[in-house]
Amino acid sequence: MPRTQQAPVLALLIRSAAGPWAASALTAVRAGSVVPQRVLVVDTAPQSAGTEDLDDFDDLADLADRASGTAADDADVPVGVLAAEPDADRATIVSEVLTRVAAEWGDSPESEDSPESEEAAESDGGEARAEFADWVWVLSDVDGLVPESECLAELLTAAEAEPDVGILLPRAVGAAPDESVPADTSPGEDTYPAEAPGALIRVTWESDLETDLGADTDVQDETAVSVPAARLAALAEGGRSSTAAPAPADAGSAESRDDRSRPARHARQRTRAPWWRVLSSPPVVLGAVLAAVSLIVHGLLADRLGLDLAGGALLPVGGLSEVWSAYLASWHGVAGGTTSAASPAMAVLGVLGVAGGPEVAVSLLLLLDLPLAGLVAYGATRRLGVGRWVRAGGAAAYALIPAATDAVAAGRVDVVVVHIVAPAVAAGLISLLTRPEVRWLPLSALCALGLALLGAFSPITYGTAVAGLLVAFVALPAPTGRTGRGIPALVGVVLLPPALAMPWLPTLVAHPVLLLHGITGPSTEAGVAGLLGLHPAGGVPLGIVVVLAAVVACVLAPGRHLAAGLALTALGVAGVVVTQLVRATPLTGGAAAPGYAGAPLIVVGMGLVALVLTAFRAPAGRGSARSAGRASAAVAGGALTLVALVLAAGFASAAEQPRGEVRAGGGVRLAPALDTELADSGRGVLVLGHGAQPDRLAAARTPRFGDDALAPVGGMAQRLEGWRYGLLAGSRDAVTDAAAAGVQFVVLPPGEDGGALRGEAGDLVRSSPNTSDGRTVLRLTPESGQVTLVSPEQAHRAVSGGAPSDELMRGSAIARVDARLPEAHVRVSDGPEGRLLVLAAEHEPGWTATVDGEPVPITPAWGHQVAVSVPEQSSEVVVQYSSPAHGVFLLGSVAALLFTVLTAIPGRGRPHGTRGR
Repeated sequence: MPRTQQAPVLALLIRSAAGPWAASALTAVRAGSVVPQRVLVVDTAPQSAGTEDLDDFDDLADLADRASGTAADDADVPVGVLAAEPDADRATIVSEVLTRVAAEWGDSPESEDSPESEEAAESDGGEARAEFADWVWVLSDVDGLVPESECLAELLTAAEAEPDVGILLPRAVGAAPDESVPADTSPGEDTYPAEAPGALIRVTWESDLETDLGADTDVQDETAVSVPAARLAALAEGGRSSTAAPAPADAGSAESRDDRSRPARHARQRTRAPWWRVLSSPPVVLGAVLAAVSLIVHGLLADRLGLDLAGGALLPVGGLSEVWSAYLASWHGVAGGTTSAASPAMAVLGVLGVAGGPEVAVSLLLLLDLPLAGLVAYGATRRLGVGRWVRAGGAAAYALIPAATDAVAAGRVDVVVVHIVAPAVAAGLISLLTRPEVRWLPLSALCALGLALLGAFSPITYGTAVAGLLVAFVALPAPTGRTGRGIPALVGVVLLPPALAMPWLPTLVAHPVLLLHGITGPSTEAGVAGLLGLHPAGGVPLGIVVVLAAVVACVLAPGRHLAAGLALTALGVAGVVVTQLVRATPLTGGAAAPGYAGAPLIVVGMGLVALVLTAFRAPAGRGSARSAGRASAAVAGGALTLVALVLAAGFASAAEQPRGEVRAGGGVRLAPALDTELADSGRGVLVLGHGAQPDRLAAARTPRFGDDALAPVGGMAQRLEGWRYGLLAGSRDAVTDAAAAGVQFVVLPPGEDGGALRGEAGDLVRSSPNTSDGRTVLRLTPESGQVTLVSPEQAHRAVSGGAPSDELMRGSAIARVDARLPEAHVRVSDGPEGRLLVLAAEHEPGWTATVDGEPVPITPAWGHQVAVSVPEQSSEVVVQYSSPAHGVFLLGSVAALLFTVLTAIPGRGRPHGTRGR
């Protein structure tokens, strides 16, 4: 007999009356180039009563064997028979049959009395059940149609090309015995696609879950795809197909392999379930409920509705051109000027903000964090082997983890991105490590993109993920059939993210504190109760309910199936330990501080929810073992529901004590007139820090998101701190020092009115309109700019270590030059010897200067600013910063991005899950 391929499909042949159809259909199914793993003939004829043993098959099998010339004992495909209620519709029959199948066969469609099935269940930790239950293929004599030899192969090939589709429909050719069947049948608008002739339905098997297609099954997706290349033929006189079905080719032949490796050869037509089924489906309900909770929390309780959110750790986000300029620039007018590269997070926001702007994109990320995280978590658990409503409950619990709501309230965009993206990345890495049938090259590229996204916003999450991946790769055996591909996949996943972030790598290497503090800065130490409750901001530790539910799940349903959840939890705990025990001086200066525990706690929460969900997949044994498994599932389900309810109710407590500083229009924003003046002059604004907020200095604008991830020049953080103390104490030298560095406006801390400074240096400052949050703004009156030409007297003080003289910062002693850094082209006229062209930029390697085309040395002014001596005669002076390496790194990252994206696009091949026999 020719070798065939076997797919994880359960074929249901529904017979409603005596006749040749059942034998012909069974013969056709068993003669296909791809055959099901098991066939079950469902007898609904009125004379049928009771249930025959599922492993015994009588007249139907004998009839099929006579038709095919094969003895029943030699059949390649196990066949069983089951009686069902007559006169029921197809959906009811399928629902009842699958319910009884799960009850009779336990957690996988194999007889529980079979020693082989018990050994398989013990050896793979329950994976056999999930593998078998990928598909159910429904055929009925009511349609009078039998499959052609390539029907199942074409359906599975289409399923490979459409991985998110749950129902695939073949094309019916010919006519049924009792009614006319159009040449291209497809379900009508009011017909559920799963009831169409020959529907191939993706399902999972589980316990105690009511669905439309069986109490122990769950349709993965209600979107249907019509596959014309998969054909059903009408049964003609004599019980034979009305169309000639070609004999199956040898599965080992090149022609057969090539034919099955091609996708369906005709255009596919999509059909969808009725609107009411779509609206009541778990993902729609999940998204709607979480969106409503988000609306209540952000709108009614926190006054956070808006598309210009800022506050806390979230600085106002710049416009699209400003964000892209910040990412591409090799020099930034932040903290007096720095050559530090911007985080790749700026490029991500630039892409997300193409439609409405980066500020809108960030605001939507915060406002829609709950539904986005819930839906991503729901999709990531697709292959977990549990039902959609159970997955929806787990996704809701994950979305409502307190660490995520704390991050939104505090403006921690990095943690919000981790909350949304982490489930998809974790699912991809687990599939890459454990599933032999996946296309490792596209999947590894997708995982690399996900890890790069995590690393751009939260380097510590990327670090823990890579560490866990390496440990798992060493500890776990290679999936069967994919031994040689594991190392290339690992190399790609580990090395592509750094290649994508290539321009940022020098900054990370020079300032490893970014790995701990991330792009939104350090935090204060979290309490033990807050960590146990997944609540780094403190308050009621609601997350302890998730911890208790996971503990109960581990106790009641122990086994190897919990490995993934335990690994995720362990990785998260390791990240929490690092953030709380390791302290480092922030980039922006100040005392050594720990990292923010929000991102690691998100990973912990993800692992805990995974533990509860995987408890539903615990393999059930016989007798008391099965009862214990079902009791475990019931307890875990109740605990999961309690988690979602308690966490949702916990939001109501925020009404009494609203937390967080993120608000619509929040952050430090100057009056529009002052913003315009800054943009025109190019001078800077100094925002004095308070509490956990550092001192910030930015040129031509107020501080923006991403500035805190730019490393200032050595000593600049201490210099800003000294200016703050001096300005608050009324020091004149602090005013002239700041003005010489290009500062035009000073924003005082909340509660400060600048009385001391007005009293001691009233002639050097002038009041300006307050900021949007009511903070006092002072204008510094000494003349300055991004580029100034100072007199020989002031130049002498600049190079000799003296403080700038306020008297020499007025009138003819100083001249502001119209130029924008990091490049200044100045034509100076004749003048006295000793003049100095001073730039409001910190001196770093990479600055060069020429006078009339001849290179000249850089002369530091005030010990830290870029300056050039100007000759007496008229001359052309050019001062600029260049970094060829930065451009090379940008090109390298673009090349890596193109390679990764192109690699992530899957090709077309034969359907996954088929196995040679």
